[in-house]
Amino acid sequence: MVREEELLDAAARVLAGDHSASMVQIAAGIGTSRATLSRRYATREALLKAVAARAIEVVDGCLAPVDLDGATADGAAFDAALEELVVALLPAAHLYGFTSRDATVLADPAFRAGIDRQDQRALAFLALGQRLGRLRADLPPYWIWYSLWGLLDAAAEGVRDGHLAPREIGRLVLTSFLGGARPPWPPPAPAPAA
Repeated sequence: MVREEELLDAAARVLAGDHSASMVQIAAGIGTSRATLSRRYATREALLKAVAARAIEVVDGCLAPVDLDGATADGAAFDAALEELVVALLPAAHLYGFTSRDATVLADPAFRAGIDRQDQRALAFLALGQRLGRLRADLPPYWIWYSLWGLLDAAAEGVRDGHLAPREIGRLVLTSFLGGARPPWPPPAPAPAA
């Protein structure tokens, strides 16, 4: 018997590749029968809501590194937490890739509330990185957050399509993300006073 979490993660991978997959296609993609899948989830909508709840649960766990104490955190602590966050989010990319685009999931108030709560935690963390000079201050924190998820989604798609090896994507995402989110070094000289 497949554990619930494994079944939902597998369903999310199928749905990330084909957002309109039917229950028959999802069952085939995860290696089970439609009857077995339907015993657990009577409808496609019920399955989608379960995948969405799983996505919130997984990403909540991934966000633990963002809970730094802003009063005592320094650049090194922020950098370590940021790297830990990116690496933790890699396995969750398939869940986010599907749930962030599905109209049924996005219409669910519980899912939206979970996403909003997660966004606020992440945005506070990214704003801390900006105050510490570890992230570019000229980019809105939302843009930095969306950029990270875009890279994670691209990595998951690259692995799913066979273009990237799973062992490579951590380095690729982290390097690409930090290349765009870090301030230039050395920092530009301040503009002369007028």
